[in-house]
Amino acid sequence: MIKKPEFYTEEKVSDPKQLLRGSETFFVQARDPLKPAPKIMLVASIAWTLWNYRLELIKYLENAGYEVILLAADDSSRLKLERLTNARFFPLKHCNRSSLSPFQNFRLLIELFRHYRKVRPDVLLLFTIRPNTLGNLAAGWLGIPTISTIEGIGITDSSWRLQKLSSWLYKLSLKISGKVIFLNRDDQKEFIENRIVGPEKCVLIPGPGINTEHFQPVENQRRSEGMVFIFIARLIAEKGIREFVRAAKALKETGCPAEFRIVGTPDYGNPHSIGLEELKTWADEGYVQCYGFLDDVRPAIAAADVLVLPTYYREGVPRSILEAMAMEKVIITTDVNGCRDTVENGKNGFLIPPRNVDALIEHMKKAMELSPAQLKNMGLYSRQKVEREFSDLLILPGYLELVQQAYR
Repeated sequence: MIKKPEFYTEEKVSDPKQLLRGSETFFVQARDPLKPAPKIMLVASIAWTLWNYRLELIKYLENAGYEVILLAADDSSRLKLERLTNARFFPLKHCNRSSLSPFQNFRLLIELFRHYRKVRPDVLLLFTIRPNTLGNLAAGWLGIPTISTIEGIGITDSSWRLQKLSSWLYKLSLKISGKVIFLNRDDQKEFIENRIVGPEKCVLIPGPGINTEHFQPVENQRRSEGMVFIFIARLIAEKGIREFVRAAKALKETGCPAEFRIVGTPDYGNPHSIGLEELKTWADEGYVQCYGFLDDVRPAIAAADVLVLPTYYREGVPRSILEAMAMEKVIITTDVNGCRDTVENGKNGFLIPPRNVDALIEHMKKAMELSPAQLKNMGLYSRQKVEREFSDLLILPGYLELVQQAYR
């Protein structure tokens, strides 16, 4: 079912610090060596979140002279974090992303409190929903300064009662937070208008940041006859994976020579995850090629022409889009929070309505009608937009400044 990609290489990395992300070192003003290093604790639901979105931030804070501690549910990403950083990792045992049990969440609240009390960090950086809600409450009991980052709202079709509960928890917990970072203007506006957080606490830092030295354009040496469309995301329904497959099937049945590739695996902790049987069916039908999880997505992006993410998940700013933009790719995504910040319609890609397969097919056809020069120019604009708005060189200093303000 899972193919070895044609762009796969067995190249070994001699220096593990260069694996995947470690291609850029940030030089920041050193702290006074006679004073103990302040402790900064980053808290997320799972280690993968810290690895995938916050590795550069961890290294940046370490280079600035801070002692970094990580707190999240354990997974295989922990080993990468420990190999590529000097951060200490503490596993969360009671962080169940799919559980709505009050008892389970109370156990997590107590567990967070105990970790905070043991480590006594100077500042907490909180990511994802449970750390931002329960994590703030535990910090409030101990008087530890916190900075919350709202990385999107998540699944939009949850029940009315669940949405009300989430809003109430956010409103209660963000009163404790010193500053609240938003990755896009739409989420910030919604939180302010719904009186979940006051505007004086809000800070806009667009996207999770992207290492533009690591993600660089590579000459496309693809071997396929037609255009290559690639989907990169966790395989959950709200990311638009089924819409992507339906569009691929419709185009293939008309004799379209394009290729449609999927990079990602099911998210087993998520009740909306695509199952292995469904994924196997797609691969067996032959309309899409499934490559599973790739530690390094750069060769896969380089071998494609267009990244497609027809998501209706409430994104912060999708990292896969930023990675593809940095590598000079055209983007097709939905006109929803976070995604619309990355694409200027017709300049570096196309925005389509969510859950609209016909619109997706139409804009895939538009992409296939682009001349090589048009494709190149749109890719160049993607790269320029990332450098201008989403680069780590712009994003990471914003976090450092907030950290410095929080514990003074």
